Amino acid sequence: MRQSWNEELIVIKELVMNGDYHYSSKIREYVEEGWYQEDDLEQCICTATSIHKVEDDELKASVDGKKYTVLGRDSQGKPFYTCGKIILSKDHRKYFFITAHESR
Repeated sequence: MRQSWNEELIVIKELVMNGDYHYSSKIREYVEEGWYQEDDLEQCICTATSIHKVEDDELKASVDGKKYTVLGRDSQGKPFYTCGKIILSKDHRKYFFITAHESR
């Protein structure tokens, strides 16, 4: 089994830092309800040092068949995690945030 997902984290960071991402309706609801902000998603990815968990994408919508749980910090510096996948959108890759929460 593969131990390091550093290359994938680099790709995810690049996509997010360039604004090449979308997020789920679940995340949109959390943002609208004030649980967190879009900046928290970006900050989580930017502060991450590794991918915590990799799972198969059961919907098979990702470019590599995987979804990633990334641990980082939100815009307030609190532990935060996101789960997402790299998708193809209009012939270029984007990162799709599936869910996000404060980490415990």
